[in-house]
Amino acid sequence: MKKVVYIWTMLLLVTLVFQSCEDLEAVDTPDFSVVFNTTAKVGEPVEFTITDAPNFLNFYSGEYGHEFKNSERYKADGEFFLNFDTARNYFDGASKNDEAWSFLVSTDYTGSGTIEDVKVATWTDISDRFTFATARSYNLTNSGSVNITEFASDLPTYFAIRAYAEGKKEDGNRQGVFRVHSFDIALAVANENYSLDITNFTNPGFNSVNVEGVHPTNSTKDYWRNRGSYYELSADQAEYTNDDWLITNPVNLAGAVDPDRGEPLKTFSDRLKSFQYTFAQPGTYTVTFVGSNETIYGQKGSIKEYTITVSE
Repeated sequence: MKKVVYIWTMLLLVTLVFQSCEDLEAVDTPDFSVVFNTTAKVGEPVEFTITDAPNFLNFYSGEYGHEFKNSERYKADGEFFLNFDTARNYFDGASKNDEAWSFLVSTDYTGSGTIEDVKVATWTDISDRFTFATARSYNLTNSGSVNITEFASDLPTYFAIRAYAEGKKEDGNRQGVFRVHSFDIALAVANENYSLDITNFTNPGFNSVNVEGVHPTNSTKDYWRNRGSYYELSADQAEYTNDDWLITNPVNLAGAVDPDRGEPLKTFSDRLKSFQYTFAQPGTYTVTFVGSNETIYGQKGSIKEYTITVSE
């Protein structure tokens, strides 16, 4: 009888040990709650109170660039629009009436920066879609926002702003100074009321290719130079033809975008009972909390979404 009792006791202890191990290995689904005022004003902090915060917690405000619905979006559909600023000064004679500016697009240019590769590449001239500086001043002229969606593809796309000024046509002719001050491409996202920035003046950056025209004594003239906030071509006295290309590095027009990011509120060892967030613009936002409990035995997550209305 004692032997039977002993056996049953041991079986019970083994069962309890296994049950305890299973309990230790179990990962609980986050069961947290968030309380806050669902109306707020621009510039005033909103207090979010968190109960039973999980091991890890991320916050998406719902503002541009911080929407949970776009947290796994790596490609966006829509239309591409391009604009840039130019300026020109100190041109005289026949150069006052020339059409030195042009704008070109290529998907087969190698990007090498050599004159030979520029010449053999296929360039589509869309100059007539843009407005260029024609005043004899350094006042900026915006090109206008031009739809370039037709050039969207998986191929690297290159854009070139070209200054082509013929050599001396008459006494007093001077080609003058050309400047490019900005270069912006944006993707107007389909079914949304915002655009995503694709390029700016420093990204993707430019390369200068001097196809023709070398100043005999001044090495700072007759090619596009980076002056920090703008590129400048000083073509001087027009004794010879200048053909200078300012070509972008390859631009991705396949719709590839960075996913929206959340703000980490809590990691495993942190304690969190509340936090504040301030909205900068009025609107109705979907705020999202993404929580997870994680151990070496696994991970379980939970998502909580709320709506907040922010007024002026």
